[in-house]
Amino acid sequence: MSEGKFTPKFKVWLEVDGKRAIGDQESQILEGIQKLGSFMGTAKALGISYAHAWNSIDSVSKVIGASVVEAKAGGKYGGGAKLTDAGLELLKRYQELERRAEPLISAPTQQTKQSIFGSMTKIPDFTVIGSDCIGVDIIVRMMLSKEEFSREVVRVGSSGGLAAIMMGEADVAGIHLFDQETGSYNVPFLRRYWIADKAVLIRGYLRDLGLIVKKGNPKQIAGVGDLIRHDVRFVNRSLGSGTRTMLDLELKKEFEKKGLKFKDIPERVKGYSMELKSHNEVAEAILKGGADAGLGIRASALNYKLDFLPVTQENFDFVVEEARLGKPLVGLFMEQLTSKEFSNKAKRLGLHTTKETGKTIYNP
Repeated sequence: MSEGKFTPKFKVWLEVDGKRAIGDQESQILEGIQKLGSFMGTAKALGISYAHAWNSIDSVSKVIGASVVEAKAGGKYGGGAKLTDAGLELLKRYQELERRAEPLISAPTQQTKQSIFGSMTKIPDFTVIGSDCIGVDIIVRMMLSKEEFSREVVRVGSSGGLAAIMMGEADVAGIHLFDQETGSYNVPFLRRYWIADKAVLIRGYLRDLGLIVKKGNPKQIAGVGDLIRHDVRFVNRSLGSGTRTMLDLELKKEFEKKGLKFKDIPERVKGYSMELKSHNEVAEAILKGGADAGLGIRASALNYKLDFLPVTQENFDFVVEEARLGKPLVGLFMEQLTSKEFSNKAKRLGLHTTKETGKTIYNP
């Protein structure tokens, strides 16, 4: 075999303390945001999901210890995204490395990248970004029965939804974050994401939250306190999700009862560091034997024919940028949220509308 048939190719990336900070894909996402000013537009141009783009950049920020993307002002429905100084510096360093190694690396050329980001990308007519909930899916399907439109439902957790509102990327964000200091849901977090002066919070519904376990509960798990048993394998949700926040709150209570320290949770709860991004992924892991228990909503347990041990109920609410309240599809979403049809469908899945459903509970 002739040696001339083989051409060596390599990929390059930058690390911080042994952890990958940025490689080809992350650099493409940053370049897209720099050129298009939008997470959504960049994801569309690159042919990847919004969630993938968001999670990739979130990971970069965590590794370097600084935000690489921030909101920018302006535009009819908010400004969009731009790179921070840290993001610009990181991209510049990677591009310099890429240029030096260009003859050997297997990566798109600058000409190809310009072509990718030079074309217009179609943004969906309606976008919901935030926490994972079947209630959102039901509402969107009901909307589609009334009117045809392009849409995207993106599951990146409550924190991701708030960030998307901050950057003008979402029409609606579903969130369920409990604030221990005030003992209230969601409202305090609008201030923490600097959107308290431009977004409203609309009451959604209550969700049954509990432990999802195997059918018949063979490990005889009685509640959150049993997660510290050595024979119980747990599967967790990702940081930034409301479910993870609630789990930590419940575990802290149990640890205090037993005289244990909260910081020891990762060692005492087997599988605590195993993170999944949705309730259905948690249920699927339990169904397939990858774990014995996970915190999730009743609907996912029903969907996978698993048992459900109630722990609490939580408020799942919706954030809308004030400037978008007049958008017809936002109005249609709220109309379906408050309908009797939705209430009936939701109740069968452990979602409960109340007298407050659809009412504005925070206004700037």
